[in-house]
Formats: sequence, C-alpha cells, structure tokens
Amino acid sequence: MSEIFATISLGKVGNNVQPLGVLTAFLVTHQLLNEIVLARHAGAVAAIRMQSMSGAAFLTTVLDGELRFDALSSEGRDFCRDYAGSELESEVLLRSTEGDLEDWALYEEVAASLYRMLKRSSAPPPSRLKQLTAKILSFPPRKKGG
Repeated sequence: MSEIFATISLGKVGNNVQPLGVLTAFLVTHQLLNEIVLARHAGAVAAIRMQSMSGAAFLTTVLDGELRFDALSSEGRDFCRDYAGSELESEVLLRSTEGDLEDWALYEEVAASLYRMLKRSSAPPPSRLKQLTAKILSFPPRKKGG
C-alpha cells in the first residue's frame, strides 16, 4: 500500500478539488508522475497538456481521487514534500476559494510559482569544491568609464 499525499475532499467546507487539480495538472505537465502512470494513461496525459482535461478530472478519473507517492517520480515526491504545508500551497488554496476562476485560469496564475518551487526542490546542492572555489576566486573591480 502506497502512502497517500492528498485526497480530494468535496463539500462547502474543505473543498480542495480545484487546488489539488492545479497541482495534479502541474505534476502531469512537468512529467513528475512515474513513467508507468504516464505510459498507461497517455491519452489523459495528452489531454492535460492540451488543456482539454482539467487536473481535477485527471485526479478523479485516472488516480481515483488520491495522489499517492507511488504515482509520482522521485522528483515529484520531493516536490510534493516541499509543497505540502508551504506558503505557496496556502496561496493556491486561498486563491481558489476567493475567486471564480476556471481551473486552467488558476493554473496560469500559479504555474510560475510552482515552477520556481520545482527548480528549488530539484536543484542539487553546490559541491564542496564549488563552494571552496567561489571563496578563493575574487575578481578585481571594474574600472569606471571603461
């Protein structure tokens, strides 16, 4: 049994379908699902990329309403761990509740922030040699007017 990252919740209070759908669309679009899921559901993946299917629809029909860690790539798991409980997650949830945005419009509003978080979570830490080299190297200041 795989660990569940998130499950959709319906109803007036606690409805997370749209924000979780936006996250799912981002995961699909950036190939953060595992290769088996991507290959097995290639048609739905293509529909997400063409924005003819929402992330929420993919989550409910393909992933049975649950975003499980075994459905994610290792990079996807790292990203979701960083995303869970973050300010960005709160912002996406708030944005989804305060406006009447269509799913893809909300996605467009938050995609750049999600991408920045992805790059931070997947960036390898600088090597010790690079850190040491950066400390040793110093460049003379530029001459003014030249």
